[in-house]
Amino acid sequence: MSSLGPLLVIILVFIIGIVWYFIHLIAQGFPSHYKDEQSFLSDQLKGLLGVDDIQRNSYRPSVEPIYISSIVDFIETSIKRLWLGQLLYMLLLLFLFFIVVGVFFIEHPFQFIFNTIVGAITVVLFSHLIILTTGKGLTRALISASFCREDCYSYMYSSGFAMLSLLLSLFLGMYVLMYFFNIAVWGGDLKQKEYENISILMIGYLMGLLLGGFIYREGLSLMSRSFKTATIGLIKSDVNLSIGNSNISQLTRLAYMVSQQAGNTLVNYIDTGLILVFLSCSVFKLFINSPEVLESENRNIFILGPIYLVSLGYLGSIICYLLKTICRDQQSPSFTAINVRWQVIIGALISFIILVTFPFNFLISKFTLKGNNSKEIDFSGKSSTHACWCYLLGLIFNIIHISLFEWYTSHGCSKVRNLGLATSDRIMSMNLIYSNYLGDLFSAIPNVLMLLLITMVYSINGFAGLLFAASGYISIYIIYGIIYQIGCNSSESYKLTCFVHFKSEIQGRVFAIYWEATNYMIYLKATNAGTLILISLGIIGSQLYQYSASLASLFTNLNGIIGIFIGFTIMFVCRGINIWAIINIAKTYFICQTSNDSEGKLNYFSDNRIIEFTKIKYSQSILHVFYNFSFLTLTLLLTGYIFGQQGTIALMIGSCISLLLIQYNALIKGTALENAKIYNEIEDNKKPSHFIMYVSGNTYACATEESNALPLVPYIIYTFCILVSCQNQFTSKDK
Repeated sequence: MSSLGPLLVIILVFIIGIVWYFIHLIAQGFPSHYKDEQSFLSDQLKGLLGVDDIQRNSYRPSVEPIYISSIVDFIETSIKRLWLGQLLYMLLLLFLFFIVVGVFFIEHPFQFIFNTIVGAITVVLFSHLIILTTGKGLTRALISASFCREDCYSYMYSSGFAMLSLLLSLFLGMYVLMYFFNIAVWGGDLKQKEYENISILMIGYLMGLLLGGFIYREGLSLMSRSFKTATIGLIKSDVNLSIGNSNISQLTRLAYMVSQQAGNTLVNYIDTGLILVFLSCSVFKLFINSPEVLESENRNIFILGPIYLVSLGYLGSIICYLLKTICRDQQSPSFTAINVRWQVIIGALISFIILVTFPFNFLISKFTLKGNNSKEIDFSGKSSTHACWCYLLGLIFNIIHISLFEWYTSHGCSKVRNLGLATSDRIMSMNLIYSNYLGDLFSAIPNVLMLLLITMVYSINGFAGLLFAASGYISIYIIYGIIYQIGCNSSESYKLTCFVHFKSEIQGRVFAIYWEATNYMIYLKATNAGTLILISLGIIGSQLYQYSASLASLFTNLNGIIGIFIGFTIMFVCRGINIWAIINIAKTYFICQTSNDSEGKLNYFSDNRIIEFTKIKYSQSILHVFYNFSFLTLTLLLTGYIFGQQGTIALMIGSCISLLLIQYNALIKGTALENAKIYNEIEDNKKPSHFIMYVSGNTYACATEESNALPLVPYIIYTFCILVSCQNQFTSKDK
């Protein structure tokens, strides 16, 4: 098959993605420059406030539409004003990386750093656009809720689809552009050595995404999680988040809102983008060891195969978009749940149809992978049929995994309901003990299933099968990402309705979506975690093919044993540093105090101390990110310099083992802990009004879930990128 057709599909999808995103912005009035944005929002939000529903002991004159628009404006402004600091931190990190790593350990440092800069710019553009979309979407969702629940749900769905379209077009579009640019400029004779150099340069592009991720993803993530940890304790002690509560200062309440808006969608979407690019780089790195691939006329589309499959999946997801409200009964108690489940079913069917209709026709008929001396992992004669089976197994196991994770963290599970009872104020420490028990108990089956999947696909297609399975495992990521955005948007919109006392009818519509969608947000996180494990093992295979000794020597030689131990330990240390950072930053907050002099005033939002407060806390977060980044970089370079390539491959294996043990365990116990208190309080009718915030169980869920599970995505990918990029220097140490 000619590679022109798939390449045109890829280009077409990237164009559609960019256009779709900006059409969404135009349709919602985002790019319009209103003379007074606050007045515009005030006009739109009139009628949503219910004066008759306001508790009389908490009413203030400032409960007006202009007041709401001021809140939303400051939430967005507090994050947007960080741009200068983020830019300076980005330049500093790029400079330090070039001096410490690029000059001394990478074979073509200037070419590598050029690709790194392009990746960093990509993250900057994506992050600022997503912050704009989520900030404005907070009020747009509430405006749509004034009509009906279906309109509110449809808006949240459309917003998520637009942001994922941007993610696909920017992250993968720039990858394809840099791939052909590197081939045209530095390709040379396009032999195996040249392709190996280009694969390192493409990892340089991924490195730029990671460095940008440390600034935007990790910086905002640490800041928001420490905000959440610091504010939630006081809010829990008084439960009422409304403006008339004099026990909670305005700064405390606004910091709580900022933490939610900054730390959810952006973090997980960047993780998904990093994993997609990591998959593409891993396929490139593995198949430069195949003579048939390098000699084929279709080698480019073969190497870009994961992006082609993702592009086909995006076209199929447009069908899901058209069927986003397959259940239109707004009075149905499970309106959101029915639509979400149908979305997953339709997305899986579309992915299967794509597999049958386009049975990996971009592959050559048969290919062989050959290593230097690692004969035990060589194979030959594998065809596209084997790849299809691996892709299908990845898709099937993903559906099984997300179903298990949903059950293990839902109110339908009796043990999760018991966890909710353990989060009472009198025995708060019991929730940590019980959540650890649930994490250890429920993570066993997902881990066993993942090991079974790894064994099956490896027996079918070797290390290449792991990457084909990863493509199937993440094939429905667009649907999962949309569901995650629905959960985030409904959660933050509902908190805003509690903040300023919207009509109970509006609150009820938003809460009905939040109540159901929050349980399905785990789909995206679980898919990212599982895909990361498969890709990590696949790229280990690419390194083994270029390793000059046998695989068994990694487990018998001293260098290999030490490398495995370092790799196993390093992920736990990164997790520990993140938890320590959150606790350390949260303790320095002086926001849990009353502010009687500011309550009830109409103009106190003009005080810039809230914006300056956010800047200071962001700088403290970046400092702790630098601690983790420095520790990880120095440890990896020293390990490679001392123990050579044998030690680095063993380190990768040790990191995968710890990744398998940490990710699922932390994801289950954190999500169950966060959901249990909400579900039990609502289900048992313990609280009479939607004005009450159900946040008691979230205090430790923040540190348990996000600090354990989410930060491993950039750190594990960064570990592999450093070791692969510097492999030539490490190989010389072996010699």
